[in-house]
Parts: sequence; C-alpha cells; structure tokens
Amino acid sequence: MKKSVQVLIFIFALAVTTQAQVTVSVADFGAVPSSRKSAVYQVKQALEECRKHESAVLVFPVGRYDFRDDGTLPDSVSQTAINLNGFKNLTVDGGGSEFVFHGRMTAMNVENSENITLRNFSIDWDRPFTSQAVVREVTGEYLEIDIDKPAYPYIIENGKLRFTGEGWKSPVVHYLLFDRDKQEVVPMTRDNPLGNIFEQEAREVAPGVVRLYGKISFTPDAGTYIALYEHRKLSGIRLYRNRNTTLEEIRVFYSPGTGILSFMCDGLHFNRVNVQVNESKGRVFSSMADATYFPNCRGLVRIENCMHSGQADDWANFRGTYTKVEQVSTPYSIHISSKWGRPDDYYQPGDEVCFVNVASMQRGKERFEIREVSAVNKKEMRLTFAGEIPAFVDTGYVVENMTWNPEVEVVNCIIPRKNRARGILLTTPERALFENNIFRTAGAAILVEGDTDVWYEAGAVRNFIIRNNVFDNCMSSAEPGKGKWGEAVICITPSHRPAGNSEEPYHQNIRIENNVFRYYDSNLLYARSVRGLVFKDNRIEYTDAYRPHGRPVNFYLDGCREVLIENNRYDANYPPRKAELHHMKKSDLRIGKTERISVATVFFHENKTVTTTNNNK
Repeated sequence: MKKSVQVLIFIFALAVTTQAQVTVSVADFGAVPSSRKSAVYQVKQALEECRKHESAVLVFPVGRYDFRDDGTLPDSVSQTAINLNGFKNLTVDGGGSEFVFHGRMTAMNVENSENITLRNFSIDWDRPFTSQAVVREVTGEYLEIDIDKPAYPYIIENGKLRFTGEGWKSPVVHYLLFDRDKQEVVPMTRDNPLGNIFEQEAREVAPGVVRLYGKISFTPDAGTYIALYEHRKLSGIRLYRNRNTTLEEIRVFYSPGTGILSFMCDGLHFNRVNVQVNESKGRVFSSMADATYFPNCRGLVRIENCMHSGQADDWANFRGTYTKVEQVSTPYSIHISSKWGRPDDYYQPGDEVCFVNVASMQRGKERFEIREVSAVNKKEMRLTFAGEIPAFVDTGYVVENMTWNPEVEVVNCIIPRKNRARGILLTTPERALFENNIFRTAGAAILVEGDTDVWYEAGAVRNFIIRNNVFDNCMSSAEPGKGKWGEAVICITPSHRPAGNSEEPYHQNIRIENNVFRYYDSNLLYARSVRGLVFKDNRIEYTDAYRPHGRPVNFYLDGCREVLIENNRYDANYPPRKAELHHMKKSDLRIGKTERISVATVFFHENKTVTTTNNNK
C-alpha cells in the first residue's frame, strides 16, 4: 500500500473517531458544583450515559464536588465513589475541579477498561484519616502538642488520645516528624521516633492543647510537625487490568492508602500527576502509603513531570510478584500461594512463567505457558500448564510471571525529602530508564531489590540506566548497616547473598552515568549480586548539609562481576575514595586511571575476616 493511501486512511479514521466522540456533562444529571451535596449518584448516571457511546468525554463544570455514601454505594469496605468498569475510549475531564471525599471509600476505580484518560482535577478528603499536631513543649515528664481541633477532631477517652472523623475513631499507631521550616522529614528520625508516647496518659490542658505524659526517646524542636495515623486503608485512585491509561494534571492531596495503585495494567502514562501535601490547608502529609505503586504491570509505564510529597511510604514502586510453589500435583500442574493478596490476581491463561530457584535466585531460561488457573482453597491456586514442567521444580522454587513486566521511564520528576523511607523502588527485567530527575530523599534515592524474604518482589533487572539525575543530600534519615531506609544513595540489595566469589549474580546491566551527587557522606553505592555494573562520568560534590552517619565506603560491592568505575569527577574536599569488595575477585572490578580509589578485598579464612588493601593511585 502506498504511503499516501495509508495517510488518507489514517485521516479518515481519525475524523470518524472525532465525529463519534460525544461530550457529557455531570451538570445535565443534577450535579451542582460547590453545593456540598453528594455527587455520587449524579456522576454514576452521567457515566452510564457515556457508556452508550463509542467515545465520550465526561466533563465537570469547574467547582467543588463532594462524594459521600448516599446509600447508592455497595455495602462493602471497598466501596468506590467514582467507578469506571468496562469502559472504552473515555476521558474524564475535571476542568480544574476539586473532588472531595468523605469517610471510608476509594475515590476512583478504573477497571477492565481501555483507552481511558483522567485529567484536570484534584482529590482530597474533607476529614483525612491522618491527623496532624505541632510540638509545643518537651520536658522530662511530658510532651505537649497543639492540635487544630476543627481540622483534626479528637477526644480523650479513658486517658488516651483518640482522633475522630466521619463515622470513625482511631488511636495513633504510626507517626512521622517533619521540621518546622521546610516540612521535611526530621534528619535521623524514622518511624515513631518518640517511642510509645501516644499510648501513654493524655490530658487536654487547654482547648487544642494536649499533654502526653511519659519520657520520649528523641527530643524534637518546638514547632516540629507530627503526622499521626492508624492503618492504611483504601487507595485514592485504583487502576486494575486496564489497557492504555493516561493520567495528566492531577493532584492527589490525600488518600487513605496508596495514592495511585496501578495493578496488572498494560501501558500507563502519568504526566504532571502529583500525590502532594495540601499546603493551603497547612498540612505536611498526603497519602497513608506509597504515592504510586505499580505491581505486575506491562507495556510502557512512563512517569514524567511528577512530584510527590508527604506520603507515608515510598515515592514509587515498580515490581513483579513471586508466588511460592506449595506442591507439584501432576507433571502439568502446581499449587502456588502468595504472601500478599490472592495468587489468582497474578496469573491468567496464556501468561508465560519462569521457575526461580530460591537458593541461587536464578531464573530458568525456559518459559511455560499457563493453560488454566483454578482455586484450590482460600490460600492456594492451581496453575495448569500447556506442557510438562521440569522434574526439578519443587517447594524450593518460586514462580515469576514473565508476561507482566513493564518497561519503565521516569523522567523530569522531583523526589523531595518529604516522605517516609525511600525514593523509587524498581525490579523489572524489561528496559528501565531514570533520567533528568532530582532526588532529595530521607532514605535511599533508588532501591533495587528482588526478594524471597519478605515482600516477594520479583523482576531481576537486565537493562537499567540511571543518567543525568541530581542526587541532592540524600540519606538524611537512613541508618546504613541496620536495614533502615537504605544502605547508600543508590542501593541494590536482592535476597541473593553470595557465599563465594564465583556465584552468578541476580541482577545484570545497571549503568549509573552522567549524574551529579551532592553529598555530605561517603556511601554513594551499595551493590550486591550484579553482573555488568557501571559507575562512570558522574560528578561528586562535597557538602556539609548533614552530619555523616553512613558506612565510610563509597563503593560497597558484594558478589558483583564485571564492575567498571571510571572517569568520575570528585570535589577536592570530598573524603578519600574507598571501595570494599566482598565475595569478589580483584579482577571483578576495573577502575579508571584517574579514580584514585583504595580497594579493600574482604574474605574469610579459617573463621576469620581478612582484609587486603590495594591503592589505585
């Protein structure tokens, strides 16, 4: 077919699509902006009108729209205010409106849908499940805090502080400290840094002033903010089993769980989507869990021009899921279990899987197609395959779904020091690129794991490029050596722990190049079990932003092979450069002539640790 004919066909198809697209307004179904009346029913009716058309745009005249349980929501803990299930070619355009939610619900659910765009609105809760206080006074006998009682209602019940809301009451189970001036996580504080003071005797000594009696393990400055919450609940926006989903110009000011959960989605694009603190309300918090979470997606996941702050967990997490082999029932089928969620959520007929040996953490080269997925009981599923599975597969293996792994691009984003724990977590065997981002994190900026210990996050990396980013004084609250929020600015810590210098690594081909590290400490890179690790053409600038508290080693390498460190530029004031090798041969590391790094090789001999040092100067 000639190119001119192809162009004409494309133009005709585009014209037909444009003509077929209709605009539906929620106002036509009785939704009144800024009326404070619940718009749940009206939006539901407008969506049903959109469903009648091949392509539709649902618009909201600008204003505030409130969503309450008005009796039309399902009677379940997962009730959803705005539910898009089974839609195609739909755009939801808020026109800059505020969507305000009340009580326990998911704000928006998009499920089993295709070609969906969400844009131009904000999400918030009128009364968040998170509360906030400000340190007023600290003595050896009590902690005194100010609470904006109209914004964060509370009671003293049986001598204990309890926060109340729209149909709920909760104690304080978790909390974080944010400094007075920048509203960043207070340096060298992590979860519950004051101890169990919120479980102690409480008295209201004046309106909005609560005194908690007992000793605390850390003394915060007056004016320090405290974000207080109980347990994670539901997501703000939930995306499940969709294809080609776009989110743009969205602000999630609050979520009772993950800000945006994207599960088993094929193709995602987020542009100017922020899970962020609502500064106009004087808050320091946003979501009660990760800002964004991407388990078991596929296709291209592109995140650009985004900034998340105030969340009670990581900025973003891209990962697959290992499921454990519980039983080999026939030569064609196995029983599996999942530590997190229903195992049938992770597989469907036609998917291809690999078997991973837990002891070596090596993924088998052969893939096996699933023919059937069926339930065994509440905890186990049966996977039946199109062909025989290997005879060596037993309970020492886990299953990895190779069909559901995303390509990941994170570009032009800001990761500030305003959330719990780390920046971005990634495990995927597909191509990944982090470029032109600014990382200012309380813990590790980038964490690459893959584990069969706790979270069962799958996806041994095969092609990951980290370039042209700025890492600005990260790790301000991490505690290296104790597994708390990270070991280094870039941290690679899979479950595989090498026992010798010849084991095959878990990850492959990670390149860290042309970045700027502004740092007050030594621990730039901690890498375990990587083949093909490159750290080159980076600029390291020395700062005195915080007190050094990390491991005094720039490059901690454990069980890595084919490592290259070269052509990096170091500030003259930067501490002496050091590399430390564990379970490696000297030949596993190549160092450029200008690096001037002293290399210590650590090995065990007759139950003793022996260190040899070689100066590359």
